[in-house]
Amino acid sequence: MHVIKKVLLASLGCLIGLLTYAQQNKGKIGERQRMDFDKHFFGGMKEKMVKNFDEAETEFRAAINFDPNNAAVHYQLATILLAQKKNSEAIFEASRAFNLDPINEWYSKLLLELYKNDKQYDEAIKVCEIASKNTSDLHFLFEQSGLYILTGKSSKAILVLNKIEKQQGITELVCRQKEEIFISQNNLNGATKEIQKLINAFPDQLQYQGLLADLYMANKKEKEAVAIYNKIQKDDILNGFAAFSLAEYYQQINDTANCFNQLVLGMRSSIEPRMKLQVLAKLIPSNYFGETHPNKCKVLVDEFANTNPDASEPYIFKGDLALQNRDFEEARTQYLLSTTRSNSNLLAWDQILFCDQQLGRYDYMKEDCEKVMELYPTYPMAYLFHSIACRQLKEYKLALNSAQTGIKYAEDEASLIQMLSNLGDIAHYANNFTLSDSAFESVLALDPNNSLALNNYAYFLSLRSADLDKAESMSKRSIELDPNNSSNLDTYGWILFQKKKYQDAKIYIEKSLAITPQNAEVLEHLGDVLFMLGKNEQALERWQEAKVLGANSNALDQKIKSKKLL
Repeated sequence: MHVIKKVLLASLGCLIGLLTYAQQNKGKIGERQRMDFDKHFFGGMKEKMVKNFDEAETEFRAAINFDPNNAAVHYQLATILLAQKKNSEAIFEASRAFNLDPINEWYSKLLLELYKNDKQYDEAIKVCEIASKNTSDLHFLFEQSGLYILTGKSSKAILVLNKIEKQQGITELVCRQKEEIFISQNNLNGATKEIQKLINAFPDQLQYQGLLADLYMANKKEKEAVAIYNKIQKDDILNGFAAFSLAEYYQQINDTANCFNQLVLGMRSSIEPRMKLQVLAKLIPSNYFGETHPNKCKVLVDEFANTNPDASEPYIFKGDLALQNRDFEEARTQYLLSTTRSNSNLLAWDQILFCDQQLGRYDYMKEDCEKVMELYPTYPMAYLFHSIACRQLKEYKLALNSAQTGIKYAEDEASLIQMLSNLGDIAHYANNFTLSDSAFESVLALDPNNSLALNNYAYFLSLRSADLDKAESMSKRSIELDPNNSSNLDTYGWILFQKKKYQDAKIYIEKSLAITPQNAEVLEHLGDVLFMLGKNEQALERWQEAKVLGANSNALDQKIKSKKLL
């Protein structure tokens, strides 16, 4: 709320108090008493305006001493006590104001809210009864019916709602409230009559016929419900509510043809996109249409897109369908189209980054992350993926900057650990070993049993031949925590290799390959171990296999060319 609006509301409350006071304070007390009362009353209003509640309370209580029968001062004191969370005292003063002037709606509403907040529902009902008799404000009758429902007196609530209806005529609000009460009483006939009343009063409003059909469907009167839905579609063939309701019914009785036809009508309708989104979100993962399910879902999504060309949701579904076929390029295209309709859809951007990763297109990922960082400058995952993309592109300075920035926006401890681990990786490749070690130490301070951090930290130390005993200890612990992780096994084997324990190294590297036999890096490691064990031909074979699988480094090329470990 703007400051000006706050001041206006405060001023309005004070003005009401002043006007009420002026009306009540004519000729009831002596001149001297009136002057003393005025002094303290207006002093209290002044202190209330500037939120000096203690001083305001003192002034209002002083005013009461000179005119205890003035409802306005009791009302103002009640508001001050409420602001100070002196609830029982506030109720006492509000009730005095109400009893002195039960016609005043402000006094009635304050006391009503205080009783409700204090769960004194019977007292609140009494206030509603008195206030509804003394004023023409239907607010009190609505409150009374709600209180009767809250206290389990639904029959009395119906009587009050009938009284409201008598005064203002047939309305959806009152009929729907009575419908809910009748349903809670298992009185289908009563609930039906309320909806039928709306249909008769507003024959052109097809949604009320839909409500009656929904009511029948919920109470296993499918024949009656379907007849009404069909009648609605005669008048409005593209009525989305009727179409989706019929589709759900046909789905339940496994009538796939009619179900699909109704879904098409629903997607062609002008019903809000949110409803179409909900239908497709349930349908697409279900495989309801069997072998034809993907094609039928595509038709429905296309209908959605054609009818709602400015909506982003259809393109998200098109992306999801492409993902199911592992067509990551097409999925990315569709998700990007969704962002041209609404670029604030973070779900779509997350899926785009996922596609980038699956495609191995780190140039895409870098560019897309930068768009996300502009739209969502505090979204940590954008910085994480940006740093990963820049690392793959060997733009280490940018990678390091994003990795460090992302840490500032970590949302919880798990996110912080992920960001710090990533910083450890990035800093290593940027040759900032001090920062890398510090990041991993921070991770392990938060989570000493983090297997990934233990493994990566140990591996990076081994690559630098730095503190190999510490590296060995951490790597061994990572295997204890995650014994079937091929990366952990390879790291441990590589550390043993660095410590010239070649036979032991061979055991763990071969265990790693047994889990991931097509890992080029591990094959190269095994070749190095075999060479140091004097098995030169076998070493050459492993190096060549690594090359075929995509390993690409000058060091590997030199090993193959010279047939030895340099």
